[in-house]
Amino acid sequence: MPGYETGKREKFKLERKRRWGKISHERRYKLLSITELFTNIQQEGGTKNMTQYRTFIGEYESIINYLKRYQYIQGDININKEILASIPSSVQESIYKEMIEDKEMVQALDGGYIIPRFKILKIYIEQDLKAKVSIQKNKFSQGTSREKKSRLDNESWEEVFKKIKYLPQRIKNPEPQENQSKEARNKSVKEVFNQLQNLSEVVEYSKKTH
Repeated sequence: MPGYETGKREKFKLERKRRWGKISHERRYKLLSITELFTNIQQEGGTKNMTQYRTFIGEYESIINYLKRYQYIQGDININKEILASIPSSVQESIYKEMIEDKEMVQALDGGYIIPRFKILKIYIEQDLKAKVSIQKNKFSQGTSREKKSRLDNESWEEVFKKIKYLPQRIKNPEPQENQSKEARNKSVKEVFNQLQNLSEVVEYSKKTH
């Protein structure tokens, strides 16, 4: 092509587009891509946490946007049952209950419920998963607090007062040694401040329990 031969980049791009059309680096999808996505996630046992769910739903939205843009599909497609099947059963039950209470699920003539459109369903799924993540974090935090309380309970008052007695001396001259490096001195000072923090926790705990 003339643009390539003369080394004129812009002219070459126009000629290339005229001959072959626009070259896109976008990932290509097909209608079967939706089925493959749901089959793979269900074979893996569904999304087990928020990270997996976001990866899955992001892939799903990419497929749908591509298929709509290139007119493989028109309007919305109803695959909300498949989306629900890709999340844990405990989350499904919780979401159903919340959507019924909020009157987001329309009751059919036979008494069953119709799952709402994807945008509403997505909101409820993410809210439920975030709530479960928050509960798990609180459990971990409570476990850490119990371990700290146990450590304080097991430390005798004799040991505490012994630390307090020698603490001023250690602060004034922490672990004096000949030819002690700067790093070693900093480490020693850090240990002293850690002890101060631990002692403050003991005092606060004693106020609450005595």
